[in-house]
Amino acid sequence: MKIIEVLKIRKYFLIAISSSAIFAAIYLYTQVLGIVQNLDIWFSIVPGINIVLFVTISLLFGVTLSFQIYIWKQPKVCSVNKTAIGTGSAATFAGFLVAQCPACASLGALFLPSSVFLIFVKYSTLINLISIGLLLFTL
Repeated sequence: MKIIEVLKIRKYFLIAISSSAIFAAIYLYTQVLGIVQNLDIWFSIVPGINIVLFVTISLLFGVTLSFQIYIWKQPKVCSVNKTAIGTGSAATFAGFLVAQCPACASLGALFLPSSVFLIFVKYSTLINLISIGLLLFTL
């Protein structure tokens, strides 16, 4: 697979790892609303399945971003003038709006009405699975 070949290149592997770590750090920071001392509480109340899904989304985000950067840097055969946002962007956006536990606030709480945010909390596992599916489809 092309993705594995790209990740064997040290530069793109480091991009994947660092972007996954940055994604996870920003997400965790927004989950605890900037109070970093509450991370231990956050990890204790988040269900195990949601932690696995969160780690999966973070890793897939890093791989997707690394692969996209690799593709952008490849020589183009024809002129491409349009820039498009793919399904990976939608999955990342959805992943950021979902709270991993019912007691946690997320970025969605700041931007969405409470009725919509409560739906995100109720179906967080399903939305996480859809986000993972979109990221896999992007690759």
